[in-house]
Amino acid sequence: MLKPASVAVVGASPKPSIGRSVIENLQLVGYSGEILPVNPNYDEVLGYGCRPSLRELEGPDLVVFCVGARRVLEGYRLLGDIGAAAAVIFDGGFAEAGPDGRKLQAEISAFSRAAGISLCGPNCMGFFNPASASAAYAQLIHDPGKLHGNVGLISQSGSVCIGLMSDTRRFGFSTVVSSGNEAVATTADYIEYLADDPATEVIAVFSEFIADPEQFVAALDRAAGADKPVVVLKAGRTARSQRAVTSHTGGLCGEARVFSALLRAHRAIEVDGLDEFTEVLAACGAAHLPAGHRASVVTASGGLAELMLDAAPAAGIELPRLSATDRAAVESFMGPVSGDGNPLDAWGSGQFDSNLPKALEVARASDDTDVVVFPNDACDGQPMGGCDFGPAYTPHVAASAAVSDKPHYQLNTRPGLMHRVQVRLLAESGGATLGGLHQGLSAIARLAEFSRWQPRPALDERPNLGCVPALLADGARPTIHEHDSGRALQAYGVPVATEMLANSAAEAVAAAVEIGFPVVLKAVSDRVAHKSEHGLVELALGDAEAVERAWNSLAVRIARSGHSTEILVQEMVSDGVEALVGVSRDADFGLTLALGPGGVDADLSSAGDVALRVLPLRVGDAAEMIAESPRLARLLAGFRGRPPADAAALIACIEALAGFAWAERDHIAEIDLNPVMVLREGQGCVAVDALIVTHNP
Repeated sequence: MLKPASVAVVGASPKPSIGRSVIENLQLVGYSGEILPVNPNYDEVLGYGCRPSLRELEGPDLVVFCVGARRVLEGYRLLGDIGAAAAVIFDGGFAEAGPDGRKLQAEISAFSRAAGISLCGPNCMGFFNPASASAAYAQLIHDPGKLHGNVGLISQSGSVCIGLMSDTRRFGFSTVVSSGNEAVATTADYIEYLADDPATEVIAVFSEFIADPEQFVAALDRAAGADKPVVVLKAGRTARSQRAVTSHTGGLCGEARVFSALLRAHRAIEVDGLDEFTEVLAACGAAHLPAGHRASVVTASGGLAELMLDAAPAAGIELPRLSATDRAAVESFMGPVSGDGNPLDAWGSGQFDSNLPKALEVARASDDTDVVVFPNDACDGQPMGGCDFGPAYTPHVAASAAVSDKPHYQLNTRPGLMHRVQVRLLAESGGATLGGLHQGLSAIARLAEFSRWQPRPALDERPNLGCVPALLADGARPTIHEHDSGRALQAYGVPVATEMLANSAAEAVAAAVEIGFPVVLKAVSDRVAHKSEHGLVELALGDAEAVERAWNSLAVRIARSGHSTEILVQEMVSDGVEALVGVSRDADFGLTLALGPGGVDADLSSAGDVALRVLPLRVGDAAEMIAESPRLARLLAGFRGRPPADAAALIACIEALAGFAWAERDHIAEIDLNPVMVLREGQGCVAVDALIVTHNP
């Protein structure tokens, strides 16, 4: 598809049209293969002999359909007969257009797969491959030379392709694919291609949907293995799953958050908007990627230094203070330095032409620095000031970048500001130009995460213990009540509260004596997921008389509720930090583990309080999840004078639950441990409530 030796253009025309633009684009990009116009109305199009039908062709690599959706199918059915390898369909009116369109797309997809045809689209702009001088793009390409670069772009939106190709001041493209509806070839297919493409150094993805989740994950891993950043902007991130959920966990795992967790786990870089998307791609243009988050900022302005101090922490950038050695080196040519020296205002007494190169030398040589940043606002056509100072600064930054193994970035404080001379000078020396304090610093931080990422092995898989078939696999119990859930989880090492079922008040008293007071009485039933909401829990029962009274009271409430329930006697676990640990099934990416504050706090938690991982869990994930739930981490550390809680026991509990869920993944829809009581350090943790929702494919 992307490197065809011959291109047939169905609907080719000498008149202004997509059929004409496709042929003109092939001429403009210097395509050296065979161009084969197809249209019964013409003998010749733009100097090429025109065939009346696809039947006249033999084995074209690529067939481009420049006709309406309803006229596509007739010609498309001929592709297998003529030995075509690939196709592009520009027109819409397929799956996005209702039942008839979906039927048409399904027919084309099935035919393509049966005939081994790779299809781009439908409902797309096609592709442009500057690296191989080929194209099947619907819009006329005016200046192919300016588009050439090292970014491979895949976008399900044609307009996003057009927008990104409209500004190539800082980066260009090895390949651009507008993938549209992805009836056959998907984003994952294109990522795999670009991961192996020597002309591509960074992969950019604008996605509205993921057509094949498993292959998408595999493609991310392939790119990660090739050390190529995959930068992803996903549209519709605020949409939440519409399915009904029974557990707390499912409600906390929105589709967008699961996708974000998946990208992190597979070394992809997620961005929040087109501005950050663009800046990360521009930052990838530096000759080196940042090895960490520590930046040395050299400025020619005290005001910019102050702005950097405000902006850096929020963007994830560290500004280490000048070491004694580095401070002495700076003061040897600048005199006394105020503050901690980072950011460093190299203007000094006004001798910036001598101070700046020396300051940059100290910065790039520092053992405390991963990246050098020079904030400076300049713009093409500006009427004063920077048009003189800007070009004077940049050669010094470029010279420093050329001799350093640390990336150098010139950072304009506002998005969109750019002086082309500066951009070119810096790029030729291995540096890069960024725009916007937040956007630029965030881009540097994201690339630092990419550089520091290390693959982690999955936790040792726990064997299926054979407890599932009778409990979950037959689908007879959509939800499994607390007692049976607890027993299954306990077999995999999840610590659960000591408890016993009781069929009478006398049995309840006997169980309480055996367990030890105080105890809790609960009604348990597959049909009552959240017992406290129905008044079916009695807490802190300190003696036999209290247990008997509670039994009688529960029995009356159960009878009134109309539910068939049993009564559980459970140890009363208190004075611990309450955590929620749970699993939810995402429709696309499978089982996801969530961790956050538990108990009543689970209902009040925001997305920022809940850490997510897509299973299987990997070594070190559980500890990181605690750190990523700031509210829970503070409670575990000992909040307001309380002693620290047993975080190590919680980590073991998380890993045990993940092991259970992964071992039984074919049967699990959701698991809710809420709360898990995390006791004082060294005393462990206990799940005092559990719920399993089964998955029945």
